[in-house]
Amino acid sequence: MSKELPQGYARGPYRFYYTSKPSKLLLNLTNFENFLTFVILTLAIVIRLYKLYIPDRIVFDEIHIVKYIKHYYTGETFVDVHPPLGRLIYYYLTRLFVPIDSSVLQEFDADKIGQLYPEDFPYLWLRLFSGLCGIGHVLVTFFTSRLTCTPIISAIVSSLVCLENSSITDSRLILLDGPLLFAQSLVILNYKSFTQCQQFTKSWWFHLFATGVSLGLNISIKISGAFNYLWVGILTTVQLWEILGDLEISVTQWIKHIVSRVVALIIVPLTIYCSVFYIHFELLPKEGPGSGFLSPHFRSTLVDYESSPVEVLYGSTVTIKHNELEKYLHSHDKSYPRGSNLQQVTLYEFPDENNEWIIETKHKYYEHKLMDSKTPIKDGDIIRLYHKSTGHYLHANDIRPPISEHEYSYEINCNETRGLLGNVDYEFKVRTISKKSHSENDLPLIKLRTTETVFQLLSRGSSCSLMSHEQKLPEWGAFQNEVLCVQEPTIPNTLWYIESNSHPLLDGQENVEKKFPKFTFWNKLFEIHQVMFRLNKSFTNNHPYASNPMLWLFLTKGISFFNNYSSKLIDEDSSVIYYLGNIAIYYSVNLVVLISWVKYLFFAFINLNPYKQPSESSPAKSTFYENAWQFLLGWSLNYLPYFLVSRNLYLHHYLPALSFGILLLGQYLNYRVAKNSFIGYSLVILVLVGSVYCYYELIPIIYGLPWTAAKCTAHKWISNWDIDCLSYTG
Repeated sequence: MSKELPQGYARGPYRFYYTSKPSKLLLNLTNFENFLTFVILTLAIVIRLYKLYIPDRIVFDEIHIVKYIKHYYTGETFVDVHPPLGRLIYYYLTRLFVPIDSSVLQEFDADKIGQLYPEDFPYLWLRLFSGLCGIGHVLVTFFTSRLTCTPIISAIVSSLVCLENSSITDSRLILLDGPLLFAQSLVILNYKSFTQCQQFTKSWWFHLFATGVSLGLNISIKISGAFNYLWVGILTTVQLWEILGDLEISVTQWIKHIVSRVVALIIVPLTIYCSVFYIHFELLPKEGPGSGFLSPHFRSTLVDYESSPVEVLYGSTVTIKHNELEKYLHSHDKSYPRGSNLQQVTLYEFPDENNEWIIETKHKYYEHKLMDSKTPIKDGDIIRLYHKSTGHYLHANDIRPPISEHEYSYEINCNETRGLLGNVDYEFKVRTISKKSHSENDLPLIKLRTTETVFQLLSRGSSCSLMSHEQKLPEWGAFQNEVLCVQEPTIPNTLWYIESNSHPLLDGQENVEKKFPKFTFWNKLFEIHQVMFRLNKSFTNNHPYASNPMLWLFLTKGISFFNNYSSKLIDEDSSVIYYLGNIAIYYSVNLVVLISWVKYLFFAFINLNPYKQPSESSPAKSTFYENAWQFLLGWSLNYLPYFLVSRNLYLHHYLPALSFGILLLGQYLNYRVAKNSFIGYSLVILVLVGSVYCYYELIPIIYGLPWTAAKCTAHKWISNWDIDCLSYTG
């Protein structure tokens, strides 16, 4: 008699094959599990919503969400690095309590952390939504763990999520991370449930499409949700490969599997994602603080966009934009601290009077007849650029730039108010290079045309090209992009175009303004993503709470979210909110991730032979190996890519990976308990007690409650925890 095969395998005519039928189906909750659900729900409500009204001030990044809500009310365009779903939810919640014509938001200038919320602003309701998302995250984690773990282990895993300090802080504030983690937990639950349903049953279809909807919500809240999209994509690819090898599945059925997943996991999420942006664009029809990040073609769709004369003349007041970075050529009344010590020239993101330049000839000032004649600027012309606000001229010299100190680089500054006509260091040659896509393509590249002509500016004195790049000046340059002059530079960094143009002989006249072709929703969607990625890359300014991914694992640094020391009222207690993870949970996850990597590498090594007959394994071991790799993959996809990111990063970027890590920890504890109950439950108790202790001891800085300086200092368990204990008086 032949040896019986392990569960999940079948014997074919030539080989053993893995069947795609689920080995473990969805379970109905027992009365005991319903009781556990009630206990977990109660615990989550108490922990996540306790004294939600503290503080009644703006905390950390709440300031950004409040500003965005205000822009939705006014319809003024803004840009952010994240998709708009989270902001839209907070906006519509605010609309339930604050009418569109209310003066509450009009009079509320959210300009600094610690500012008191107006009495009529529903900050508590917005925090409640975030808190409910946090509660949902805890409950969904229980149901997810219950698919593969025992009820007790599932309750422990959800308790760890509930007690995780940084997740508590995020879910009590008007931030995006609470909704993000809830959406991620729905993705995991529905996908894992989908894989345990009988194929093409009602529950199978439900969980498949619920996964797609959850993915759509996840990627629409933060762009980092794309890591979970990739997670589902990899698991789906593996699953389809297994189905392909199932001899019981016909080719027609396999194609049906593919089509159903394409619709549910690609079309549905992307439809949600695009719909969210459509609503976002519809709510922002006016010019606003984000207009400067957008191209003139995009801005032409805004109701109050003022189109400029298309022809550029000598004497015109113009704003000049970098073609790649979409930032303005800018100068201000500050000098370089070294080099020439002359007036700085930079790139700036926002519309500002310091972005305005007047184009002059090399022999005349703009007041001398240039304002009385229509003399167009053509390819090959020699011009001078007069900075209207400070009264100085754009100037190149042979001094090295402040941060790009190469022999072929020259400093660009502003110098001289009048005089020095004929000095070649103030003269730039216009060289037209190409046209924008919205230009009138039948026109030759001869005259300079507003928003259409892409050109270079070549210094006659230094024989170099005016350019800029992503590198920014230090604090003395307000972290604005460096502008310099380089011999034989990379061409994309030297390209400019005229964004706005004004001249007395053209302003107000008919048929002289630029007429743009239609700019569709898809054009907007494509450009706004270019802006989002460009803006995201630009977050490189020094920040005291920025950290690198390696530090996240060991919690060597937190983030000061709030401190009322400088703004405390007479009858107000000292309050500090310091964003910090639960060190017991973090270190437990680190250990389990390491163990799991070792186990899977060893498992892969001993199973390299593709014709090796599957070996018998205990149900607990099989369950661990079948599920733990998926959570390990989720942790890796949500963590490792940050090592390739050059922008500033913060501890909260680790939360999605941590959620996968806690689920992985649950799989390991479940395996250890099944293998040896004494050792297993000893580990469970150790992790749970450690987590409760780390939560309980740091309650004051989680909720912003009164504390004493002595106790605060005693709780700096790691020397780099820069909690401001001097804020406490006792």
